[in-house]
Amino acid sequence: MAVTMIRPLQRPVPLRQSVYDALIDLIVGGELPPGQHMVETDLARQLGVSRQPIREALHRMEAEGWVDLRPSQGAFVHVPTDSEVDDLLDVRALLEAETGRLAATAMAGGTSPGRLARLREIWRGGQAAAEADDFGAAVAANNAFHAEVAAIGGNAVLAELADIVGRRVQWYYRMVAPARGHGSWAEHAEMIKAIESGDAEQAQALARKHTERTRQAYHGVLLLFALFRQACTVLLRCSRYPGSSDGPLRSPAPAARTGLKARTRSRAWITLPGRSHGLKRPVLASRF
Repeated sequence: MAVTMIRPLQRPVPLRQSVYDALIDLIVGGELPPGQHMVETDLARQLGVSRQPIREALHRMEAEGWVDLRPSQGAFVHVPTDSEVDDLLDVRALLEAETGRLAATAMAGGTSPGRLARLREIWRGGQAAAEADDFGAAVAANNAFHAEVAAIGGNAVLAELADIVGRRVQWYYRMVAPARGHGSWAEHAEMIKAIESGDAEQAQALARKHTERTRQAYHGVLLLFALFRQACTVLLRCSRYPGSSDGPLRSPAPAARTGLKARTRSRAWITLPGRSHGLKRPVLASRF
């Protein structure tokens, strides 16, 4: 009697895993930026699930460093510190250098050229996205490029580790994608040449340098943000009335609403005719 081969049924992905993956994608994709409050009821409604899988996913994400759970406040997207980014990029540099070396060694050993063609295809898509300022597509292509290099290397364990680290790096890379732009894809092109020629040492060095430049770009963007915030603070202070430390201008006192002088520490309120339409404006005045 012939034995009929029955294919095993594919088990559906558990709901809690689907919710977890969806929330991670929202964070990595920038829809949930660092510091964003993640309200369980809102997330449950938007994903079409109950609050229970949302709560389970948030606890898992807290353990993995994606979110912060604050007592009596809820969940917030984690804001990475400089040291966390540096630590992660240190690991990324080690993994990428090794995957680059293995990929070049594999090509020298006769790996199918179809894998290299796939790498070039990803590169062309990423380059086109960078030229079109489509940073979302450029970030996705960057992640796919590094995943393909790891796949060419042929070490499944290393590829899995690189994918785990790469997902978080993709989150950080989104911030520097506009700054890295064409430079990043030019570096990718150099890596392709080294891998194609089978130069393991060169591919390793280029991969390490590539990660280091991403680190420099990240800290450069943070510095620009800090300078921008400082400039905004100065502008806000300058917008206050000169010589006052009372903060933003407040509504005039009741006496000023009648057109009478209202005594303050360093200013007086008067009624300006004409284009002011009777609005009270502060003017400098000595103490009186």
